[in-house]
Amino acid sequence: MIQEIIDSGIIGDISVLTANLSYPITHKERIMRPELAGGALLDIGVYGINFALMHFGTDIERIESSVRMTDTGVDAMESITIFYRGGRMAVLTHDIYSRSDRKGIFYGERGYIIVENINNPQSISVYDTQDRLLKRIDVPEQISGYEYEVLECINAVCSGEKESSSMPLADSIEVMKIMDELRGQWGLIYPQEKEQ
Repeated sequence: MIQEIIDSGIIGDISVLTANLSYPITHKERIMRPELAGGALLDIGVYGINFALMHFGTDIERIESSVRMTDTGVDAMESITIFYRGGRMAVLTHDIYSRSDRKGIFYGERGYIIVENINNPQSISVYDTQDRLLKRIDVPEQISGYEYEVLECINAVCSGEKESSSMPLADSIEVMKIMDELRGQWGLIYPQEKEQ
């Protein structure tokens, strides 16, 4: 639904995408422990990165980031800027201390699009340059937010496909490469399990 609105050209050429996802989850033991691959990036940052790649693609020029680490040695909050060849930019923020509005916003020459909740969209609103609402689409009510994934899996299995066409393995690998690059920038290395 989001991509159809973007492709319609209603807000013209899009130059910037912003997305954030933050929840106060420091009380969850796995989030705070490096030996459990804790931190914001692997738990919630994956959604922001995937949101950017789904809509801006993978023709990336460079990635810059800033991070604040916890006392336990995992990433607590980060700001990630993905610069695309051709001039587009995606700015992502994630945080394990506070609750954000979870919005994704596309900024275009003729307006902007706001997606409520990037990891499970609830509505999509389109505004012009005068902040007038042009269109609002409410996403059909769901039970858990995983319905689309389950339906995609069922369709792939019934069609004899080995992977999803909307989220192929190559896309998952691209997200992992970006997360590896970010952890490299930050010097974040998770402890290896002791050999038995």
